[in-house]
Amino acid sequence: MSPSTPSAASAREISFDDLANQIVVAGGKIGPSELHGLICGLLAAGARPDKSRWQKELAEFLDLDAVPADLLRDALQLVERSQQDLADNNFSFQPLLSSSDELAERGQTLCHWCEGFLHGFGIGKYAGELLPTSSEALKDLAEIAQLNASDLENNPEQELELFEVQEYVRMAALNIFVECNSAADGSETPAADAPTLH
Repeated sequence: MSPSTPSAASAREISFDDLANQIVVAGGKIGPSELHGLICGLLAAGARPDKSRWQKELAEFLDLDAVPADLLRDALQLVERSQQDLADNNFSFQPLLSSSDELAERGQTLCHWCEGFLHGFGIGKYAGELLPTSSEALKDLAEIAQLNASDLENNPEQELELFEVQEYVRMAALNIFVECNSAADGSETPAADAPTLH
C-alpha cells in the first residue's frame, strides 16, 4: 500500500508538536490543546459542521483571515478522529496535550483544553436540556480552566495529581458527549449509569 492512499493518510497521527508548529507558522493565537478542546466541545454539543463551517470556526478561533490548507487538512482530520474517539465504547478518547517533561507546561495545556472545550460547547449551542451530570461536569471544567498550573513542580505527588485531573477531564468530556448526543438523536449509547431522557 503506497503512503499516498487515503487509508494510509487517515491513519497518520496528528501530534501536539506538529499542530503547534503549523499554528505558529500560520500566525494563530492559540495552541493545539485549546483547538482540540474547541473541536470536542462543538461535537459534544451535537454540532456537526460541514467543511466550510469548520473552516470559518477555526479561522475565527485561531484569529486568522484564512486557515492554510495543510493546517485545515490536519484540523479536519482531528475533527474526524475526535468524533470517532468520543463515540467509541472503548473510551479511547484522549485530550490532545503537551508531552513535555515539564509538569507545569502539561498542566497549562490541560487548562487550555478545558477553555477550548467550553468555548466550543457554547458556540455549538446545545439545544436540549442538560442532565445534572453534564451540567456539573461543565462547571468543573470551568474551574479547571481557571487553575494556574505554572506552579506545578516535577515530583511524583504532583504528577499523580495532574494525572487524576486529566483523567477526570477526559471522562467528563466523554460523559457530556454521550449524554448530549444520546439525548439529541439516540445515535450514541448512554453510559450505563446515566439517566434516560424520555
